Amino acid sequence: MKDNAATLKLVAFRIHPNQEAQIIADSKRLNISKSELVRRKLNGSEAKIIDTSGILNAIAKIVSEQARVNNNINQLAKHANTYRDKISLKLFQDHTIQMAKHLEYRDNMNKVLKQIYQAIK
Repeated sequence: MKDNAATLKLVAFRIHPNQEAQIIADSKRLNISKSELVRRKLNGSEAKIIDTSGILNAIAKIVSEQARVNNNINQLAKHANTYRDKISLKLFQDHTIQMAKHLEYRDNMNKVLKQIYQAIK
C-alpha cells in the first residue's frame, strides 16, 4: 500500500542488533525497503513476503531446458523428413502419438508456469 509521504509518520524504536541484522538481510533478500518489510509484517502480510529469486531461477532453468527439448525435437523431425522413405509407417504413427503427448505436457507446463509467475508478480 503506497501512501503519500506527508501522511506517513516517522517511528523510532530500539531493537536488538540481531533483529536489525535480520531486517536488513530480509529486506535485501526480498529486494524491498526495511520500512516496507516492517509494514508488511505489521499488516500480517507475511504470506506475501516470499523470496522469489529461487522460484524465478528455477522457472528460467525450466524454460531453458524446454527450449533445448524443442530444438532436439525439431532436429529429429528434420531427420525423419529427410529419411522418410526408409522409416516405417508404424514409427511415424508412434512419433505422432508421442509428439501429441509432448505438446499436451508442454502446454500444461506453460500454463502452470504462467500461473506461478502471476501469483508471485
